Amino acid sequence: MAAIHISQDVFNKYHTNGKLRLSSGYIQETLEKQAYPGHDGIVQILKGKEDSGESMGHPFTYRMRVCDGVFQYNTLVSADIDDQTKREAEHLVEGAIIAITNLTVFNQGNGVKTSLLITGYKLLSRYHSIMSAPELKPRGHTGNPDEHRGYRPSVVVEDNWPEAETFHTDIRENMSNPPAAKAQKRESGGEASHNRAAAPEPQRARPNPPPARRGPSNTERGVMPIAMITPYVNGFKINGTITRKEEIRSFPAKNTKVFNFEITDSNGDTIRCVAFNELAESLYSTITENLSYFISNGQVRQANKRFNNTGHDYEINLRNDSIVEAGGDVVAAPKLHLKRISLGEIAGHCGEMIDVLAYVEKMDPEPTEFTSKAGKTLVKREMELIDESGAVVRLTLWGEEASKAPLEDYLHKVVAFKGVIPREFNGGYSLGTGFGSRVIAVPEISGVAELYEWYNTVKPTVDVKMISQTSGSSSEAPRTIAGLQEMQFGKDSEKGDYVSVKAMITRINPNNALYKGCSSEGCQKKVIESDGDFRCEKCNKTMRHFKWLYMMQFELSDETGQVYVTAFGDNATKVVGRTAAEVGELKEANPDEYNAVFEKLQFIPKMWRLRCKMETYNEEVRQKMTVFGVEEVNQDKYIENLKQLIEQMKSIEEDGGY
Repeated sequence: MAAIHISQDVFNKYHTNGKLRLSSGYIQETLEKQAYPGHDGIVQILKGKEDSGESMGHPFTYRMRVCDGVFQYNTLVSADIDDQTKREAEHLVEGAIIAITNLTVFNQGNGVKTSLLITGYKLLSRYHSIMSAPELKPRGHTGNPDEHRGYRPSVVVEDNWPEAETFHTDIRENMSNPPAAKAQKRESGGEASHNRAAAPEPQRARPNPPPARRGPSNTERGVMPIAMITPYVNGFKINGTITRKEEIRSFPAKNTKVFNFEITDSNGDTIRCVAFNELAESLYSTITENLSYFISNGQVRQANKRFNNTGHDYEINLRNDSIVEAGGDVVAAPKLHLKRISLGEIAGHCGEMIDVLAYVEKMDPEPTEFTSKAGKTLVKREMELIDESGAVVRLTLWGEEASKAPLEDYLHKVVAFKGVIPREFNGGYSLGTGFGSRVIAVPEISGVAELYEWYNTVKPTVDVKMISQTSGSSSEAPRTIAGLQEMQFGKDSEKGDYVSVKAMITRINPNNALYKGCSSEGCQKKVIESDGDFRCEKCNKTMRHFKWLYMMQFELSDETGQVYVTAFGDNATKVVGRTAAEVGELKEANPDEYNAVFEKLQFIPKMWRLRCKMETYNEEVRQKMTVFGVEEVNQDKYIENLKQLIEQMKSIEEDGGY
């Protein structure tokens, strides 16, 4: 059998620290792009055999099943490189490693699996055992590019390179006497993904970062494992890598600023550190994620498990005498560990910080900005989750998490939510993120592949249950408009009663749907126009600009009657499907298109979530209804609810109720 010859150029191009590392996720990336992804991919051959044929008009002479360390896939080898294939056929068998240098993707549609035709490859090595990462077992890919869209695993799957042993020896000698470390270069504008930890880089010399605070020099002598930190330990010193850095939070009422970060040592244990005010600002500007620090001195206190999900019983309050200094070995980010609670069980954990693993069925395309009753501007984004329990739960992302969440990273993916909090409202349950929450798309943990399989095969046959009290999807049967009026919903509740109705908009006046509001943050007062300026009486100031705001009133009708309802803010945005700013531009630039926006909303049945409340006006008590959500009609669920109402009416009649 002829030997495999590896040149210095080939070694330089494909080695990682002298080893052969598979290109984890290369198959998924290729299927997503439906073409050669623009860079070579190192894969291992699981099976190989001669086989002639034709695919989409392109002849092939060899078949191979390859693995990139995460996914396995069947490929064809083009007849255009038949001379090379025949020459190396004895090597293209189980265990061999090749670099794919070019390929063609054929998506045949109609349910036919996508074909990959290799049109260029480089044979790198042979005689390897089947390679995989301990924490992730490779699995076959369906060929559907949307199934794992955006998934870029960070697992390291590598092996020695016997055919390049000479070059590898040179690498080891150079690494045993490394040159002085240079300052680490970072690409401008780049940020580490908050969803995936960077892959570890064994044997690579790492530069030391600049010190976070100046103080007495630390050494590794006397370093204590993080697991041993308790309030009874005096003069502690720990060393580890910063694995989470949160934004500074301000509390104006208390004139306080707080900065939290988490540090993980070589044993994999993590503890939260907290700094306040000036110290918080100083550390925030210098602490860097994925770099190593020594920390000594500070007050150790009990961790509040409602807001701290590190798993440690304690956390460290840093003081002015605390020393935070760069140094020590950088350890790999700890593996994600979930204390998983199924969605069907969240009702028993209200107010606690829990972890869930779920499939994201729906997600708002964009975050929604609104003003709270306290006048504070907030940002949120909602998604609907489902897992094997068959429960559907609404989760709300808040703040920065809502703003930076890419739709393609989460929608129709299995996502881990660590440190989310269940809430109960009006008989329903939902989840929300907080400052200690983490959201990880397609995590490399057990249960992900099983949940994908359950969703694709079992879920279509399961009678799922919405347990969140959401727009038009509440757990109780929908009411009728006449029933709401006759039974005077809202009369016995200060906050009002929340109900669902199936109805359609039958009358709406576009002229009164928007108003010009104050442009100050948190203010929604209507402005007074005067000589091109806009006056806000509430803020007591005149400004050059205004902002469009919704205050819609329209008639809802069903088979039993009609009622006028009101919609504000983001709820009105859901009704219209466009923001007030977008519609306001049309009002001034294109009145016909503006009117058409509201005409299209009429005579389409929807499920409406309303709040009914009794209010007194001119000594007259009236029932006021406000829109809190709207959704498409789920016909199957609506029919089931009607059947339940019919059965209830039958039982009343049998008991002599009529």
